[in-house]
Amino acid sequence: MSDTQSLKDFFAAWWTDDADGRAALVRSAISDDFHYLDPRTPDPISTAGAMLEYVSQFLNMCPPGARVEVAEPVDIQSGHARATVHFIMGPDKKQVGQYFADLDRDGKISRLVGFVGKGAE
Repeated sequence: MSDTQSLKDFFAAWWTDDADGRAALVRSAISDDFHYLDPRTPDPISTAGAMLEYVSQFLNMCPPGARVEVAEPVDIQSGHARATVHFIMGPDKKQVGQYFADLDRDGKISRLVGFVGKGAE
């Protein structure tokens, strides 16, 4: 798996309508020992099942045509990654998030923490 493929697959799941396809993308992207947190999660998520439920809730709130894109380039350094992610809800509605990941030796996400916006520029 390329250094960035797990992040791309993980966020592709966020706008995949097919439940089986969504589950396959999430499971291919995360390690067995997984931790996820963003500003909208009340508690960390640590299982594939809970992550799939969270992603499904997001998808249910989205208007038709919404999508999530990982911006290039994704910064990778010694098993860690920083990615900017665009949550596009329509032509004039977009939210940007900054995600920091720890990747296992297979390139799968073991820890992913998201923040609203891109921080100071």
